[in-house]
Amino acid sequence: MSGVEQAEDKRKQQATEVIAAARDGGGGNRMVIAGVAIIVVLAVVIGIAIFGQHRNKPADLPKAIPAAAAGPAYPVSLQGDAIVTGNPQAPVTVDIYEDFLCPHCARLEQMVHPRLAQAAADGKIKLVYHPVSILDRKSVPEGYSTMAAGAAYCAANAGVFPRFHDSLFAAQPAEEAPAYTVAQLQQLGTTLGAGPDFAKCVQAGAGQRVSTATDNADKYISGLRADHEFGTPSVLLNGAVVLNPFNTQWLDKALAGV
Repeated sequence: MSGVEQAEDKRKQQATEVIAAARDGGGGNRMVIAGVAIIVVLAVVIGIAIFGQHRNKPADLPKAIPAAAAGPAYPVSLQGDAIVTGNPQAPVTVDIYEDFLCPHCARLEQMVHPRLAQAAADGKIKLVYHPVSILDRKSVPEGYSTMAAGAAYCAANAGVFPRFHDSLFAAQPAEEAPAYTVAQLQQLGTTLGAGPDFAKCVQAGAGQRVSTATDNADKYISGLRADHEFGTPSVLLNGAVVLNPFNTQWLDKALAGV
């Protein structure tokens, strides 16, 4: 139990003891003790509120975003709103639309990324990432999805995209909780070997670019299938929407002939 939790338990015990004394006291003392009890109870309520705030401070996140271990090395190029990896001439193309705050995206990454990354490194597939932002309101403060997506573009330009991408999902902030800052994103890129232009790029932001990319993704995927609403993660296999990307038969099919 932390010191804060111990202090909270002590305040609750004190409130219980004072209220009991108020019940047992007599005459004028009962009025005084009752007043003190109310004050103590209010103090406990305030203490609980402060404790809740303490638990949600940014300090709950690592001071630096942990760098993910290096995986297979694959070529990366930034083409418009897309981060193209692997072999551009490969017979199989996989497009992944993801939001760096999306927990389902992180789950999908854990399930399929090692195989996709190795296939991209081996030149067997063209793996295209589309960073989008649909969960900006789910971070504290709002806007992390856009900021992280913009930083991913910067990472692609700086030559550190694979580990930058993997790091943001491996140490993903929770929804409705404090998110990483511009400074932490800059530090992660620097740790991974990005030059000074990377920090400037992240600082400048890419709000309009990410917003446009998200709108384009929504229109494009919704246009492919009228019965499929755009969300993250979304996966395309050779231009066709994968209706359930968590059923990895689509991945088995993609890699079977390559």
